[in-house]
Amino acid sequence: MSVSRLAIIPAQDVLGLGSEARMNKPGTIKGNWEWRILLPELESPKFHELGELAELYGRR
Repeated sequence: MSVSRLAIIPAQDVLGLGSEARMNKPGTIKGNWEWRILLPELESPKFHELGELAELYGRR
């Protein structure tokens, strides 16, 4: 319900994923920025609910 025009929510948080889905591992050289969301994950009901909230609060 913020007055902000934009909200950024990491997909990993929406899906409730653990450390295996981290984008950046501090103190490491390799393995960063490798996680990618898969199409079936985008079809999660959780994303549908976020879409409804975005519409309700004028963020679409």
